Amino acid sequence: MIILTRNLLYNEELETEDLYLLWGDIVKFKLVAIDMDGTLLNDDHKVSDKNREIITKYANQGVNFVLASGRPYQALYPYTKELEVYLPLVTSNGSIVKCPLTESVYTNSSMPLDLAKEILDYGYSKGYGVSLYFEDEVITSHEEVAKVHRELEGIDPTIITKYQLEEGPTKIVFFADPEDIDKAFAQLADKYEGDLYITRSDERCVETMNLEVSKGKALKYMIKRMNIASEEVLAIGNNFNDVAMFEEAGLAVAMGNSPEGVKEVADFVTKSNQEDGVAYALEKFLKD
Repeated sequence: MIILTRNLLYNEELETEDLYLLWGDIVKFKLVAIDMDGTLLNDDHKVSDKNREIITKYANQGVNFVLASGRPYQALYPYTKELEVYLPLVTSNGSIVKCPLTESVYTNSSMPLDLAKEILDYGYSKGYGVSLYFEDEVITSHEEVAKVHRELEGIDPTIITKYQLEEGPTKIVFFADPEDIDKAFAQLADKYEGDLYITRSDERCVETMNLEVSKGKALKYMIKRMNIASEEVLAIGNNFNDVAMFEEAGLAVAMGNSPEGVKEVADFVTKSNQEDGVAYALEKFLKD
């Protein structure tokens, strides 16, 4: 069986797959990396008709789209069918890059077990809501946190009040009030500098991962795999975990609803996620 889409050629008999650019030589930006929550998705966690329309328009003209999110794979996968974009998904902030058609895993980086145990103990000691991400499962500490996953990501996590780690997760997330998260981020970033990648995707969340992980590193991998230049890449995001992606792209676009620190490092600030900011940016920079 041979699977052929805009971006993927997969030969089952030979067990090979290649990312390729079908119309890449006729467009300025050959790859667009888009964050999901707070960026492509509106506050109802849906892709607006306008955003969908414009992505389809430029995909048909030869622009390649990759979805890059802090969400786990199973929560990101449904959007590939909705948008008809089939490049490997950048999930869990780059911890796992996985093909939605063949389920081939391109990269999979978990946290060192000893450090993961320290982070987990810290979260439990502070009374934070805790979620642990593995390749095919999310485990949470409270029903309230599970509800967030169900409503935001459309997944049903396992609830375990205090989980005993036996393997390193791909990501640990703490949920708390913004003031508590500010303190947690500052403490963890200072203590584990050079050991773990620590970032924020929301004012109520702090996330810890393998040091070799970020959306930026995953995007860099995709750029190399697709044999294109960083100048040919446009990245759109709304929070601090998107900054690493901005650094790898030729053009970085922050959403109008982004924190000021994110806007300051972007090349352009588009409209908010409630105002079809992704569509606005694509029309501005991809239009002939």
